[in-house]
Amino acid sequence: MLQDSDIRNLGRKTREIVKANITDVIQDLNKAYADEWLAHYQYWLTAQWIRGLDADTLRDILIEQSNDELGHAEKIANRIIQLGGTPIMEPGRLLETSGCGYKQPPSNPADIKQVIQSVLDSEECAIETYNRLAEKYRMTDLVTHEMFEELLEDEVGDEEEWEKLAGIWK
Repeated sequence: MLQDSDIRNLGRKTREIVKANITDVIQDLNKAYADEWLAHYQYWLTAQWIRGLDADTLRDILIEQSNDELGHAEKIANRIIQLGGTPIMEPGRLLETSGCGYKQPPSNPADIKQVIQSVLDSEECAIETYNRLAEKYRMTDLVTHEMFEELLEDEVGDEEEWEKLAGIWK
C-alpha cells in the first residue's frame, strides 16, 4: 500500500500535475503490469508447447509477441516506481491482480486455431483495458495517459496481425 510519505517523495511538479489519486493510478498500473506478465508467460509457454506442421512459424511469432509483452511490463513497472509505488513482487499475486487473466496453452499442442484464438482473446482484453485506462487518465495524469495510449496502439497492431494469421489458419 502506498504511504503518504511515498507521495510526498514525488517531485513538487509531479504532485502538481498528477491530479488523479496516486494510489488508484498505481493500483491500475499494477493490474496492467500483471496482465502483461501473464500474457508474456502465456505466449512464451505456448511457443514451447506447440507442435505440428506450422508450429515453427508460429513459435517465432509467439516468442516475439512474448518479448513485446515483457517490454510492456517493464514500461509499466517503471511508471509505478516513478509514482512512488511498488510493482507486484510476488509472482502468485499476478493472477489474482490481473484483469485479463491467463489462458493456458491448448491441451492438444497441434491445435493452432485454439492458440490463435487465445492470443486474440488476450489482445482484445488488453485493448479494452488500455482504452478504458487511457480515457480514465486523459485529464488527470498525462504521463500515464500517454503510456496507456502507446500500449493501446501496440495492442491494436498486434490484434490486426493475429487476425491475419487467423485467416491463414482457418
